[in-house]
Amino acid sequence: MTSRTSANSSARRRWTGVVGLVAAACLVAGGLSLGSTPGLAVDADLPTWDDVEKAKQDVNATDAKITEIEALLVQVAKEVETTKQASITAGNALAQAEDDLLAANERVEALESKASESAKEAESAAREAASLVSQMYRSGGVDRNMELFLESDASTADQLLERLAVMSKASERNSKVADDATRARNNADTLGQQAESASNERERLQNEAAERKEMATVAAAAAVDKQTKQEEQQATLQAQLDALKDKSAKTVEGYEERVRQEAEEERQRQEAARKAAEEAARKAAENAANNGGNSGGGNNGGGTVNPPTGGGGWGYPLAWNNVNEEFGGSRNHGGIDLDGAEWTPIYAVSAGRVSACYEFSNYGNAVDIQHPDGSMTRYAHQPYGGITVSCGQWVEKGQQIGHVGTTGWSTGPHLHFETWPNSWSRVDPRGFMAARGVYF
Repeated sequence: MTSRTSANSSARRRWTGVVGLVAAACLVAGGLSLGSTPGLAVDADLPTWDDVEKAKQDVNATDAKITEIEALLVQVAKEVETTKQASITAGNALAQAEDDLLAANERVEALESKASESAKEAESAAREAASLVSQMYRSGGVDRNMELFLESDASTADQLLERLAVMSKASERNSKVADDATRARNNADTLGQQAESASNERERLQNEAAERKEMATVAAAAAVDKQTKQEEQQATLQAQLDALKDKSAKTVEGYEERVRQEAEEERQRQEAARKAAEEAARKAAENAANNGGNSGGGNNGGGTVNPPTGGGGWGYPLAWNNVNEEFGGSRNHGGIDLDGAEWTPIYAVSAGRVSACYEFSNYGNAVDIQHPDGSMTRYAHQPYGGITVSCGQWVEKGQQIGHVGTTGWSTGPHLHFETWPNSWSRVDPRGFMAARGVYF
């Protein structure tokens, strides 16, 4: 809760809506519409602790102040939720932009494949036509046919008619082959043009997705900052309300002391629970590593399980990397899922810059790392408070970037790991990482 010193400052704090800041400044500039998300219609003066102290000495004043603070808490709660939604909206827009980009890439690849097939078909038909012409030429052609026609032998005339019939059929066949070649070539040209157009659309969507990621990063940062302040206001108001309702303490100071003690006890309890969870995850990873051969990590002697080093500048995201769901499949899984207890440390598989570090769509809390070769890796479903890096930060291979969790579309703790060789396509992490000396 806020200290008495700051709370009793002569400058009374003002509290206003924040969606205009997050939505307009961060999102509207990029063309993202948040719909109708207005701030509060009125500004409200937050009561100070001096106000609460005075009200506590008078029953009527106490009741009035309780009513006032309860109304303010309702307003603050609405603003907290609106701030969260602004960030979620930006994250969802990013996810949709990525989906659109992936679909566009599939169209490009399909059209390019069809154009290539038509080009091969045209080339094959052209070769066949050339072969037929060559065979006719080697058989004597028109000159030899005239010689046969001038001969008086009846059998020779029969031979001529038969020969002419064969040539006619060959000519018809050659004509059809030529038509097929022309059709295939025209199809190839048309498909090529369509592929080029689709490629241009993919480039546009690629730029849009990059803009949406930047907007989501800004919105998430603004939301975290604003939400922190709002929750501080919320905590202060709640504490003031509790102080007014508390009959056991005659003064605010007595109430505050009890609250401080309770808060410290709760903080210590949560810290102990978190450390216990991390220790359990560490031991589980160590045991798995010791039993898993090349899939496991090593113990550096200091009680920490490190991820396997892998090959060159690439390594593993967990100390233990057991795949429990593969890429693709019936539900078009975009990555691989790796076993891990909640709060198991996650490591960067290679050096790069953190391009995302917030909650979005079905990924939950996720970290994206952009690598120097143009590729990207994604580490999803991390717990709230579990990400250990910030957007824009440079990280090294093997550096801890977060923890295993179960946020987003997750039914249990695991790491959802994705690999993007470029900004418009996802590939199977097994093959992507194997090409870099890392095998799951």
